[in-house]
Amino acid sequence: MTDTIIAQSTPYGRSGVGILRISGSKVQYIANKVLGTLPSPRYAYYSSFLDSIGDVIDQGLAIWFPKPNSFTGEDVLELHGHGNPVILDLLIKSILSFGNIRIARPGEFSERAFLNGKLDLIQAESIIKLINANSEFSIKSSLKSLQGVFSKKINNLINNIINVRMLIETILNFPDEDYNINFYKIKKKIEYIFNDIKKINIIAKSNHTFRERFKFVIVGPTNVGKSSIFNLLSLNDSAIVTNISGTTRDVLNEFINIKGITIQITDTAGFRLTNNIIEKIGINKSWEQIKISDHIFFVLDDTFSLFKKKKIIVKFLKKITHKDKVTFIINKCDLSNRTPQIKKYYNNHTYIIISAKKKYGFKLLKKYLKKLIFQSNHDSIETIFLVRRRHLNILRLIKKQIKYAKINCFILKNIELLAEDLKIIQNMLNEITGSVTSNDILNSIFKNFCIGK
Repeated sequence: MTDTIIAQSTPYGRSGVGILRISGSKVQYIANKVLGTLPSPRYAYYSSFLDSIGDVIDQGLAIWFPKPNSFTGEDVLELHGHGNPVILDLLIKSILSFGNIRIARPGEFSERAFLNGKLDLIQAESIIKLINANSEFSIKSSLKSLQGVFSKKINNLINNIINVRMLIETILNFPDEDYNINFYKIKKKIEYIFNDIKKINIIAKSNHTFRERFKFVIVGPTNVGKSSIFNLLSLNDSAIVTNISGTTRDVLNEFINIKGITIQITDTAGFRLTNNIIEKIGINKSWEQIKISDHIFFVLDDTFSLFKKKKIIVKFLKKITHKDKVTFIINKCDLSNRTPQIKKYYNNHTYIIISAKKKYGFKLLKKYLKKLIFQSNHDSIETIFLVRRRHLNILRLIKKQIKYAKINCFILKNIELLAEDLKIIQNMLNEITGSVTSNDILNSIFKNFCIGK
């Protein structure tokens, strides 16, 4: 990292302001050449921007951040000029001509910040997610991770594990000490650590689901009112509603926002035996949507007999893996003279009785929808943080290793094997923060960043 890098930090194209970022050992030299002087640290300095022979290319603001108090931990210079791509390209070409300066790779500024200890890997990953976030929740969780909420949790776990490992080393090195008292302390600390990991795992899974959007799919037999419910929830008339069975033959998507979380609602083709090729394709797509959804609303007609309803429900539940993510909506209660309500019966599933046509029970349905989304307390600062698939994979491996550790601790009472388990778990936690991470993983993370970030 001895070379100096430059890149445009603002998006390409014409805009009011265009920003160039420069980081490395030649920043002070570049500042003197481009500005004619080295500005005071961390002050906005208005100046002309000069080329290699002293001609003015542009004018604007310059800010110099001396190391180590900069984003990258190196000397950093930012040039805020006019957002004309021709001007910015001329300025970059002129600075490159000074020698030993190159265009930055995508994410290289953030990579240098990580390598110089200005950010850990969780914080570095949160930058790109913050830039690309498309929901309020995603912005909040990315920002909290950038501020260190998730990192603090992981680092606390690592410190607690180190303390237990030190206690184990004491027992192994001084066997004459009271073994039972020390082992009791270890068991208590282990229980505390494992409970903390379990809590983090639950929150992490939940946050990962909410990161971009929560997907609901509406399925069921033909002509039970799926499209009417879809239109009602999406506050739109996207789906055609008729009395003809099989009207919906393709997947329809609408997006709504509930307290900053983007909700995707999907309408699907109804299930029935058919010889129509197009309708068959639509039904196959319905099953595909079921597999990738976060929750399923299975709709039935309240005028169906109890026997018919139960038969359809049993048949459907046999075909799906995650039975716990199904809610049954009994529609057309206006035709059966039933009162809208939420109740539980048959395998403890939730049943919501409504009339989409008359909008009876619509408030109940919306309230239940919110309950599904916010069943965890996501208003707490401590439970909002960014979670990536990489983190979940590591947490899954830690969960597996904990099983071995519990056997060695609580059943076999083998502290030597327990010490090895804790070492493995500690290394896995270090992978999350980037304290111990392979170059391949680092490259795959930073290559997805913007140039200039």
